[in-house]
Amino acid sequence: NRGGKGKLSGSTYEDDFIENFFVANTHDILLFITNKGQLYHLKVYKIPEASRIAMGKAIVNLISLAPDEKIMATLSTKDFSDERSLAFFTKNGVVKRTNLSEFGGNRSYSGIRAIVLDEGDELVGAKVVDKNAKHLLIASYLGMFIKFPLEDVREIGRHTRGVMGIRLNENDFVVGAVVISDDSNKLLSVSENGLGKQTLAEAYREQSRGGKGIIGMKITQKTGNLVGVISVDDENLDLMILTASAKMIRVSIKDIRETGRNASGVKLINTADKVVYVNSCPKEEEPENLETSHAQNLFE
Repeated sequence: NRGGKGKLSGSTYEDDFIENFFVANTHDILLFITNKGQLYHLKVYKIPEASRIAMGKAIVNLISLAPDEKIMATLSTKDFSDERSLAFFTKNGVVKRTNLSEFGGNRSYSGIRAIVLDEGDELVGAKVVDKNAKHLLIASYLGMFIKFPLEDVREIGRHTRGVMGIRLNENDFVVGAVVISDDSNKLLSVSENGLGKQTLAEAYREQSRGGKGIIGMKITQKTGNLVGVISVDDENLDLMILTASAKMIRVSIKDIRETGRNASGVKLINTADKVVYVNSCPKEEEPENLETSHAQNLFE
């Protein structure tokens, strides 16, 4: 239900919060990509099983992270096929693409270099790109989106910088990116105050890589700034929203209104918490009862 208050998704340590979750099989390979541009391998079965509300095991006990290193993207893959690539996105708007096969094989416990970063820049996300992909879309904190052809970012080696994806205004930075296979794909945008909307990919016109982009979500005092954008592949999935205090709420994606690119959206979560992360997930077979409130339309 839209406007719910949510439930506790996991116990956390003080000043910590849940930022990522996904579904994977035990023999899949997890790829952890950090803010420093390092990539680490880990088999799923090496992560201890735990209950939904358990704290879990610190990743630093499973891979060798530096003290100032943070995981910014976690991807799951069954193999390292050369028919796919990894796209990397930085806070300052740089994008890079490298063939997935370059990350296979036995790798060091301390990780391998995935991207060379400029001074003062850091990695904020990474995506798997398959052979059906046509466009990349980058979204910024101030609600600017840019969509450009995938071929504008040719595959290059691991020990390289990448190219400019979006030219950012002052005080702006990249918060998310999406791989688009068709303009009929829907993109779901969510702001830090819990407003969300669905918009067709075709609403964002194709531009040249490296431009300033166009308004992708109308940012107001009510919405707060943009937290993230995801591609909606299946409207029968739920949207999972995670807050800074480790609360989560499931929202049926089909209940989230489709609007134009310049709209603000509808209220998805009724809490004073700030939204910190969003992603799609399978529906629960027997959803728990959640406290709900009426959604607010914010299409001023």
